[in-house]
Amino acid sequence: MTRATPHPVAREELGAAALDALDPAEHAALLAHVAECAECRAELAAYDEAAALLALSLPARPVDAPRAAQLRARLLARARAVGAAAAAAHVPTDAPADAAGARPAARAVAPAAPPRRRPLGWLAAAAVLAFAVSAALLARATRERDVARVALRAGEARSAARVDSLAAALATSRAMVEALSGSSVRVVELAAAGAREPVARMFWHRAANRWTMIGHNMPRPKPGKTYQLWLVTGSAKISAGTFEPTPAGDAMMQAEYALPPDALQAVAVTEEPAGGMPQPTGPTVMLGKVGE
Repeated sequence: MTRATPHPVAREELGAAALDALDPAEHAALLAHVAECAECRAELAAYDEAAALLALSLPARPVDAPRAAQLRARLLARARAVGAAAAAAHVPTDAPADAAGARPAARAVAPAAPPRRRPLGWLAAAAVLAFAVSAALLARATRERDVARVALRAGEARSAARVDSLAAALATSRAMVEALSGSSVRVVELAAAGAREPVARMFWHRAANRWTMIGHNMPRPKPGKTYQLWLVTGSAKISAGTFEPTPAGDAMMQAEYALPPDALQAVAVTEEPAGGMPQPTGPTVMLGKVGE
């Protein structure tokens, strides 16, 4: 069963229906509403008359046979649908039964004679029809434009976020490359004795004062402990931060600290209480001396 168009929407679509501008589903739903609504039925009839007058006022153009047959079939279908709706609206359902208990058959109601119009009355009706159709089409175009605008903005936001993410990743990659290579980068090897020797390299970017340590084979620190990295000079042991390796034993940390090019003597890793210490207190896990 076709679902009828709601009355407010039907009022907007009557003009488009008179110009055959609705798709089949919309047209069927509108006719279902017209069958139940005398107001919309009368208004659709007026629009149909205005559309016919508009058609008569245009210069004739030849129509090919398939197109003519299609138009004729569509007009006949519409006429049957409107006629059925009008008949359903005028058939009495509460007429008294006769002596045999049968209700009288519905009589066809002759259509009322159309009111006599003024010579230019059809122009006014045509203007109303054109306005109604234009308003309906404008409302639909506005809705489609708003949907497209929202989709475009969402796409632009996703594109901007992706560009920002790629830019951040590129900046990180460039910073890492600069920290690990170049003529101003000095490499210090750190090693330790043991069955599974931890190894690490410290990359010192002297121009940018950036320190990058990459380690492997590092065991997890004891509970409540952490690893702490130290920059050893002739007069101080400077903390470069704390870190913990991954379950696979890999570690990487970065720090920034300004140090004279000739001041560094060694790089050390010790095991310290969680949170780190101002000076080394635990055992040395790895040590690398400059120049070795």
